[in-house]
Amino acid sequence: MTVQDTTRTDDGRVRYEPQDGVLLEVDDLFVEFHTPDGVATAINGVSFDLRQGESLAILGESGSGKSVTAQAIMGILDMPPAVIPHGHIRYCGQDLLTMPDEQRRKTRGPEISMIFQDALSSLNPVFPVGWQIAEMFRVHRGMNKSDALQQAIRLMERVQIPAARERVKAYPHQFSGGMRQRIMIAMAIALDPAVLIADEPTTALDVTVQAQIMNLLQELQEERQMGLILITHDLGVVADVADRITVMYAGRLVEKAEVDELYASPAHPYTRGLLESIPRLDQKGQTLAAIGGLPPNLMRIPSGCAFNPRCRMARDICRTDCPELREVTPGRFSACHFAEEVVDA
Repeated sequence: MTVQDTTRTDDGRVRYEPQDGVLLEVDDLFVEFHTPDGVATAINGVSFDLRQGESLAILGESGSGKSVTAQAIMGILDMPPAVIPHGHIRYCGQDLLTMPDEQRRKTRGPEISMIFQDALSSLNPVFPVGWQIAEMFRVHRGMNKSDALQQAIRLMERVQIPAARERVKAYPHQFSGGMRQRIMIAMAIALDPAVLIADEPTTALDVTVQAQIMNLLQELQEERQMGLILITHDLGVVADVADRITVMYAGRLVEKAEVDELYASPAHPYTRGLLESIPRLDQKGQTLAAIGGLPPNLMRIPSGCAFNPRCRMARDICRTDCPELREVTPGRFSACHFAEEVVDA
């Protein structure tokens, strides 16, 4: 991938331009964690891209590698114990993994930003929320305290925090969970990033607040034409937001598809199991389906297909040969030896 031309923003900053509409490209990424008990392969050859203005959902159970992928993109993995032995993460043609630390620091925040999973633990409890939002402008834009605080108020109003001017000096514990998540969103969009990663942004929120947060993210994404990566285990959360979905299991991508196609006819047994486990209004009183067994130990991933010990369709080949991610139908990819049978099931 060749380097795209750069442009300058109104305040003189250099911004890389997407190449052929592609903002972010993750190519054959591996991430390992070296521990006293052995090496855990958290990411095992993951590849995907994100286009300008697109919403991409990454789905999977806890331990599937979703958050580690996001942390690798952001460059916030603890290294060691984390090691990236192979792969590329390109932002507008620039490989983030080979980028000098100072240049990557300038990319993180202004170009690629992230909303973390737990707002209460992500926000500093001893500083007012306005001070924390304003810090983005003081550090990256060189603004004085007064101007930066005005920008913080503007952002708090944009994410629909009531009485923002009065609450800008309040502390995180003085806000509800939904309001804290809005503050995290305000911090993430402060510098107008081209890529926004939202890691489980609705965790521990009630259904009504979940819908409000997802609607807000969708509004901001469309308004700013950001590329949005939404990381979640909840298929219901992404149904109305995502354009494409990638499904991860044991550090691998097992399915990639347009959202409508994936919901209508999944092409991997794991994806089908996730869909079947969602409660439905037309199945009142019936037993909720569940995927049997547990996710594998990443230091002892089963041979063949990692999902085979939990798969109802597993056959002998599944226990010996690891299936590659292949195109089953145009634009639909699955890492299952019997993907065509799954689609028709």
